[in-house]
Amino acid sequence: MSALIAHETVELVLAFNEGGNILWANQTAADKLEYERDSLTECDIKQIFRQEFRNADVKPFEKLQPGELQEMAAYRQNGSCFPVRVRAFSGKEEGIRILLAEDISDRKNMDLRSRKIRQDEEENIRVRNDFVSNVTHELRTPVNGIRGHATTLLDGVDGEQKKTVELILYCCDNISAIINNILDYGKLGSGKFTIEEKEFDFYTMMDRVIATHMAEINKKELRLNVEVDQKIPQFLVGDELRLVQILNNLLSNAVKFTMIGSVGIVAGKTKQTQDEVELFFMVKDSGIGMTQKEQDKLFQSFTQADASITRRFGGTGLGLAITKQLVELMQGSIQVESEKGKGSTFSFSVRMKLGKSGDAGSTPQGAYQSLISLAGEPQQDQEGDFSRFGEPANKEELKKRMDKLILSIELGTWDKAEVLASTVKELVKNSDDEMRRLVLRMEMAIRKSNYQKSIDACGVVKEAIIKRVGEF
Repeated sequence: MSALIAHETVELVLAFNEGGNILWANQTAADKLEYERDSLTECDIKQIFRQEFRNADVKPFEKLQPGELQEMAAYRQNGSCFPVRVRAFSGKEEGIRILLAEDISDRKNMDLRSRKIRQDEEENIRVRNDFVSNVTHELRTPVNGIRGHATTLLDGVDGEQKKTVELILYCCDNISAIINNILDYGKLGSGKFTIEEKEFDFYTMMDRVIATHMAEINKKELRLNVEVDQKIPQFLVGDELRLVQILNNLLSNAVKFTMIGSVGIVAGKTKQTQDEVELFFMVKDSGIGMTQKEQDKLFQSFTQADASITRRFGGTGLGLAITKQLVELMQGSIQVESEKGKGSTFSFSVRMKLGKSGDAGSTPQGAYQSLISLAGEPQQDQEGDFSRFGEPANKEELKKRMDKLILSIELGTWDKAEVLASTVKELVKNSDDEMRRLVLRMEMAIRKSNYQKSIDACGVVKEAIIKRVGEF
C-alpha cells in the first residue's frame, strides 16, 4: 500500500544508499526526470543532482541530511534541469536514505513573472512621474505669462472687457491649482515627498487660513463658525505649509459645495506629552452632502463623489487623495461623516512637536481675538431645513437673498448678483417645475448683465414665491 501511495504522489521519491546509488524511484520521478523506472535505478544520485555534487569529495549522506529543506536543480536524462525543493529522511534500514523532491518550476516562473511585472510597473510609474513633472513645470511658464499680461490689462479696461479679463485670471488660478495638485500627487506616489519640521506660530497660521477663505464666504453670504482650543500651544514644530494645505483643501471644498447656511472649523488639543502634541480638527458645512457609497470612494485618486460634481464644480479629484496622504505623513488619520443634502463633517488628527519659543503652554490673546473678528461671533443654525421650499428657514433665506439680489443688480455688481441668483436657484430646487424655470430665466438674464431683463425677471420670481409661500 505504501509503495502504491509513493507512486501516486506528485513529489519525486528516490531511495539511495550511502554510496549514492538509487535503489528505488516512484513513477513521478521517472516521468519528471524522463527515465524508464528500471534505468533510473541504475543511476547515481549525484547524476540527478550533478550541480550539487560537482565536487567529488561531497558525499550524498553529508549533503542530504535528514529533515533539512534545500533547493536544488534536478537534471533530466537529456541534460536539461528544473528547480526542486528536497527533503531527506532516514530509511528503515541502516545506510538507506529517502529523498522527497517537489517540482517548483511553476512557482519559480510565477515569481519571475511577478518580479518582471513589478519592475515594469515601477519603471512605468517612474517614467510617468517624470513626464508629468516635466510637463507641469513647462505649463507654469505660459500660465504665468498669461496671468501677467491679464493683470496688466485689468487696470485699463472696464465693463464687459474687465469681466473677461477677470475670468482669464480666474482660469489661470484654476490651472495653477491643478498643476500643483498633480505635482504633489506625483511626489507622494514616488516617495519623494518629505515633511519639513520648522517652528511656527499656530494662531497666526489659523488667522491666515481663515482670512484666505473670507472673501468667498462673504461672497456666498455664508456664516463662518470658528472654535479654537486656547490650550493649544502657540509655537509648534512641523510642516506649516502642508498643514495649511490640508485645511485649505477642506475649507475650500466646504465653501464650494455650500450654497446656503454655514461652514465651520474646530481646532482642539487631544493629547500632549513632554515634547509632542496631537491636534484634532473638524471642518463642517451645511452643503450638498454625500451618500455612503459616495463617501466610500471619496479619498481615491482622480475620483469625486459623483461625476456630475466635476461638471458642476470642477476639480481634478486629487485634492482629498493628497489630503489623506499628507495627514498620514503627519502620523494622523482622516474621516468623513455626511448625509445627502444635509452637509458634511471632515475630521482629522496630526501630531506636532512642541516649539521652544516663548511659553509653549499659553495662547496669545490677540491671535484668538483676530479669529473671532474675522469669523464673527459663532451663530447657531436656524431651525428648519433650508432646502425644503416653503419652510420658515427657507422662506427667510429667500427673502434675504432676493432683496440683496435686486440691490446688487441696481448697483451693477454682477458677480455678486450671479452668486445670489445661484443661491436662490438652490433654495427653490424642491419647488415645482414652473418656479425652477422662472429662476433659471432670471439667472440667465443676470449672467448677460442685462439690467432691465434682470430686474423684470426678479420681479416675476418674487411674485411667484409670494404666491406659493405667502408674503415675505
